[in-house]
Amino acid sequence: MSTAQPHGSDQTDILPLALDLTDRSCLVVGAGPVALRKIELLVAAGARVSVVAPAMHPDTAAFCAERAVRVERRRVQDSDCDGHLLVVAATGIAEVNESVSRACQARNTLVNCVDSPGLSNALFPALVDRGSVTVAVSTGGASPTLARRLRERIEATLPAGVGTLADYLSGKRSQIRAALGSVAERQRFWDRVLDGRLPDLLARGDAAAADALLSEELARTGPPVGMVSLVGAGPGDADLLTLKALHCLQRADVVLYDNLVGADILNRCRRDARKIHVGKRRAFPGTRQQVINEMLVKEARSGHRVVRLKGGDPFIFGRGGEETEALTEAEIPFEVVPGITAALGCAAYAGIPLTHRDLAHSVRFVTGHRTGGEFNLDWPELAAPSQTLAIYMGLEALPALCTQLIAHGAPPETPAAVVARATLPEQKMHLATIGELADPTREIPVSAPAITIVGEVVGHARSSGTQ
Repeated sequence: MSTAQPHGSDQTDILPLALDLTDRSCLVVGAGPVALRKIELLVAAGARVSVVAPAMHPDTAAFCAERAVRVERRRVQDSDCDGHLLVVAATGIAEVNESVSRACQARNTLVNCVDSPGLSNALFPALVDRGSVTVAVSTGGASPTLARRLRERIEATLPAGVGTLADYLSGKRSQIRAALGSVAERQRFWDRVLDGRLPDLLARGDAAAADALLSEELARTGPPVGMVSLVGAGPGDADLLTLKALHCLQRADVVLYDNLVGADILNRCRRDARKIHVGKRRAFPGTRQQVINEMLVKEARSGHRVVRLKGGDPFIFGRGGEETEALTEAEIPFEVVPGITAALGCAAYAGIPLTHRDLAHSVRFVTGHRTGGEFNLDWPELAAPSQTLAIYMGLEALPALCTQLIAHGAPPETPAAVVARATLPEQKMHLATIGELADPTREIPVSAPAITIVGEVVGHARSSGTQ
């Protein structure tokens, strides 16, 4: 908080403070919609609020009557500023706000003149309210809109249950203080607990499991056991990460990521997290799956919070099932965080509805990867009409795939879209028929990774890069 002077003073020296307004006297000058928002904030904080204004907005009058707020319907006087911890001027009239500011400054009283930081020595920040946890964002009055947008970003990343977590920790402080003698011991303990499963258990409302975990942590003398989160990174656009995925990335000690995870997504990881590339590609074996499984177990047994970050969704052609089997066998705690699978993101950004009342009543996700040189697919079912096929990892094998579809009854004129770099700015789409794609001599002007969508719904595709 700064002792700002009226008329254009420098607002860079702002000290954020949290005020306890319980049963403290505060005055609001003005009674319009803006004043009402300030009155509501002050009443919610436990203040004794008085309002002075010659006229009242109906909503303000109703709120003040309901909450027993003292109201005086008259023009404000300098003496009205006596005896208050905080005065808010929200009249919308510059001359009145300036007069209130001068009166408060002369009395060393905190004053906030709405939308006039130069008249204020106290500013209302943009607030993120999570119960016992409050986050305030202020630009020193330079740009309330920017403060609001920053608040929205924080709000999106802050878990909804963080207030419950704070209440829980507060209730356990005496127990932990009695069990652990030194400040350093307690700090290490809380860091370990908060990096573990406790926040997730409380977020699910399982306080009994949280209590049991806390007791185990207090009794434990051996090395800590971490956990693994199998996280879907979505189809490419970092803004399509789920909030749960983002929370996992921000808490991870170690991140094992594959080829389909871009730099924009990796930049969302905790800054000091170790990032290990374990990607695999056709004709380039990369890191074998067995080695990845062993790495997950090893890192978790070292007490680390591990994220296995996969493009799309972990359980759709992501080999997530093999990794959960390995973790279960090793008795490593794990969770699976679903992501937007590539076909969904690809179709949405290309304007292709995967289902349509008149055209497609079902969707099939198919891999174009061959096992032992064979596709092992049910071709008659895949060639059936009134459905949509989404083919993953099939660009190289596309002529053979389309040839089989035609051989089993699919019309050669069935439309198809090959979409590469889906959801990213450089997304490209090639439109053709499966008859054209079955020609091995025909060049497809996109490169892997790509998704191929087959079906009449492709007719809805909008223009997107290469055609």
